[in-house]
Formats: sequence, structure tokens, C-alpha cells
Amino acid sequence: MINPYLGKKKVHVRNGIVSDNGEINASSKVDLMKQIGKIIEDHQEGGIVQATPSELLAERREAIKAALADKSGEQWVVLGEVLGDEIRTTLDREGFARKLLVYKPLDKGEVGRLRVRQKDVVAFMATTAAGNPQSIIRQSYVYPPEFYLTASPLIEIKEIDSNPGDILAEKYEDGLENIMVAEDKVFVTLANAAAGTSNDLFYFNTFTPATFTQMRTQVARWGIPARYAVISYDIWDDIISDANFVAWFDPVSQHSIVTEGYLGDMLGTSIITDAFRDQNLKVLEAGQVYMCGAPQTLGGITQRTDLASEPINKFADASPQRGWFMYQVEGMALVNSRAICRGQRI
Repeated sequence: MINPYLGKKKVHVRNGIVSDNGEINASSKVDLMKQIGKIIEDHQEGGIVQATPSELLAERREAIKAALADKSGEQWVVLGEVLGDEIRTTLDREGFARKLLVYKPLDKGEVGRLRVRQKDVVAFMATTAAGNPQSIIRQSYVYPPEFYLTASPLIEIKEIDSNPGDILAEKYEDGLENIMVAEDKVFVTLANAAAGTSNDLFYFNTFTPATFTQMRTQVARWGIPARYAVISYDIWDDIISDANFVAWFDPVSQHSIVTEGYLGDMLGTSIITDAFRDQNLKVLEAGQVYMCGAPQTLGGITQRTDLASEPINKFADASPQRGWFMYQVEGMALVNSRAICRGQRI
């Protein structure tokens, strides 16, 4: 039985930043915010490696070989389920869309719909993983069309003996790129379309407390609590260099929570980022900020099926590859353009 936690990472942070109990070492709040900045910097410099002990790496290689040798195909199915479970867990823990929107699983035969708490607003719905038509909403519910998110992580047979790394962890990353990142990009596409409809767009050279409060007010003036601020990695440098931000901010000190993208709270607004993701898993461009209302005011995700995994091979195409086809069916809509505001560094 292989270790199911394929996504475990180790960050090579500078000596003394993180203690043995996982807390970020700091002598004050200012120091803590600077230490978080150093961890972000380490990530931007590529200071992440797979934390796979040699004995676990050997175990996973043997699991792949055993699965290939299993004529029944059952062990290959199990490997796909392990990958799918880890992708689903990471999606729930780190995905932007699932933090910012209401998540609604659907029963068989249930119509996917999201409640609209405020009428006469502009809503945006994803018709595909890239489509975002808008409509004026005057009814109590919207019915977002459903679309597929898919991934096909494949292992070439010669990789098993020639690849010195953790093949399963690499395929886990491939799956994340096609599932979690794709879902978050749908959200960003909808957010970009919605943000300038009811609220002002903010352009800035430096992200200041004034910009933060003005963006927050854009959402709050409609009677909507500004619950989340989503920031790109470089915005943190602006935050830690301003004394007003430091006075307002209540940062997180647990390293594992920080590296999942939650940095702390400011004036009742939670700050989240994708600064700690691998480059291929980032969805924000430098200088981007989104101020979002509480999930129940902003929108939601309807999910028809959990992430499913089916074994596939390319042997019929004369290609020595085996892997899994993974998919989930969902819908997504931002039901109130007043609940989001966007800022951009220029």
C-alpha cells in the first residue's frame, strides 16, 4: 500500500525561519510579516523540492511496477484513485474558487442552481471552461451551465526506470494543473469580466492602505461584507513596507497554513495568495488584487460529480504509455458583480 499523500512538499527556507513545531520564528508582528516575505521570496526563487524519502520513493516505484504487472488491472485502478483523492483534497484546501464561492454538490437528478440574494444585479456564468456570458438577474436563482474539467496524467513505460524523481508526485502535479488550476482560471475569467461592471477598477503603482480601503469600500457600500482579498505574490512587499498595513494586519504564524495560501486577516478581510504554488500552478499575474464579498453574496460552484478516475493506455496507438483519465462535472457563476472589485499594478 503506497503512502497516499503524494502532494507533500518541502520548502528550503532560510535557516531559522521555521521552528521544529512548524511555527514561523519571529520576535514581533513586523518581524513575522518580513519572515513570511522571505518564504514567498524563497518560493519565487524555486526553493521547493519533492519531500519524498528514499524508502518511500522506492515503495512508489515498486507500486507502479506491480500495477503494470497486474493483469487484472485492479492495482492500476487503485493508483488512479490515490492520485484523484489527493488532487481532490488539494483542490478543496488550496483552490481559490472553493474558498471564494459557495460549494454545492448535486444529487443525482438535481438541477444545478445558485441562489441570488439581491435582484437586479449582473451575473456572469461559465458556459465552458473559458466562456463567461453575462446576464441581468431579476429572479431568485441562476442555473449555471455545466462543463467538464479533465486531466490525463500519463506514464511512459521507460520513465519508470529512467526517471530519478517521484513519478507519481509528478503526475499528481500534472493532474492539479489540469483540474485545480483550470477551475481557478474559470473563476479569474469570471472575476475579470464582473469586476468592472458595478465597481470601479483600481490602478496603482504601489498598493497602499488607501487603495485597500477604497477597494473594500467599493464592495461594502452595497451592504456586502468584504470577506477576502486575493493578492499576487508581489503585493506582499507593499504590505510589509507600510506601517498602517502592519498595524491593521493579524498574520498567521503556522508555516503549513501560510504555504497553503492564507496569510492572515486585515480589518476583518482574509488575505489569500497563490504565491506558494509552483509556477505552473499559479493563476494570478503580478500586481493583481481582487476584493471579494462573502461567498454567499458572490456566487457558487455546483458540482455534478466528484473527481473520477478511469484507467487508460495508449497501446492501441502504438504508444507505450499508461495512465488515467480524470474528470469532474461542475458549473460556476458569479451571481452579483457588486460583490467583487479588481485592482492592478501599472
